[in-house]
Amino acid sequence: MNWLLKNWYKWLSILLLLYVIAFGMLVPLRPGIMKTDTFRLDLGTEAEIHIQFYNTHLRKSDDHRIWIRVDNDHAIKAKSFAVLNDVELKAVFELPSELPIDERVAMASLLADNSVDGPMVLPAAFSLVGENAGPGEISLWLENPVSDLNMRWTYAYPWRNILEETIRNTYYHVPMWFGMMLLFLISAIYSIRLIRSDNQDYDSRVFSLNLVGTLYGLLGILTGAIWARYTWGAYWSGDIKQDMAAITLLIFLAYFLLRSAMDPGPKRSRVTAIYTLFAFAASIPLLYIIPRMQPSLHPGSGGNPGFGGDDLDNTMKTVFYPAVIGWTLFGYWLSNIVFRLNRLGRKTEEKIFT
Repeated sequence: MNWLLKNWYKWLSILLLLYVIAFGMLVPLRPGIMKTDTFRLDLGTEAEIHIQFYNTHLRKSDDHRIWIRVDNDHAIKAKSFAVLNDVELKAVFELPSELPIDERVAMASLLADNSVDGPMVLPAAFSLVGENAGPGEISLWLENPVSDLNMRWTYAYPWRNILEETIRNTYYHVPMWFGMMLLFLISAIYSIRLIRSDNQDYDSRVFSLNLVGTLYGLLGILTGAIWARYTWGAYWSGDIKQDMAAITLLIFLAYFLLRSAMDPGPKRSRVTAIYTLFAFAASIPLLYIIPRMQPSLHPGSGGNPGFGGDDLDNTMKTVFYPAVIGWTLFGYWLSNIVFRLNRLGRKTEEKIFT
């Protein structure tokens, strides 16, 4: 029992990661709209639009409603539709000749709803081209407002355009960076303790935490590059967040070069501990301040490329937060293994030379 209590965080990390892997991969995505066959719509015409959905059951419902929506108050409802299969249908819209807003071109979203799949939306689905609306034309945009949607909750991940199934990488890529920073924080704390006491066990702690933290960072870069290839079209696009993450990792990789260039002993321990504090301090502006000052492809808005509350719904939170805890505890466990191996090697060397 004492052994079990002593190693509680190991068991907890295993259970959490098993939960994350199972639920992260098996929970389905909610129904969504993937794409349409046209982007530009000329007002004053009849438009037939081919719409492709994802994870829907269109043939099980006969109460489909489809809108082209300019804003919360102005929308045009499809006058007819034809279901082709469970994930495709064609909708016909009679478009007014003028826009309901004081613009010649407006972006509009596509919204679909039925009792089986619920509401689905494709933001910025169309570019509407026409004239400014007169009093008579505005009324056409108000005749069939978006209302009485079939809102229902199911345990499923949200459909995000472009991300699609890769949204599951949220439980790996993002927690890796959280775990990396927490491990580097603990390393910085041990570095302060080392500087104050010259305890060589603290030096082994700093080394092991920096090693696993850097490994997590490399895994974060790798999973991020794969994700970027799918969503942005390239593994590396020069995004400010990617560049700053790479610089951060280079700084911590330099820790190992510095350590290998010096002879073992108190001097190396103190110098590398001071460098660790510098590296951790540098990572804060590199990862959390500078990227917020530049445009970024990363999730977020308003110049904030970080990962925020708008990127998670309640279903994702039930997996994301356990993933952060699980990956962090697992990383700390790995650092303890490296620490014990490093300390065992140091004691073996001391016995050989004494």
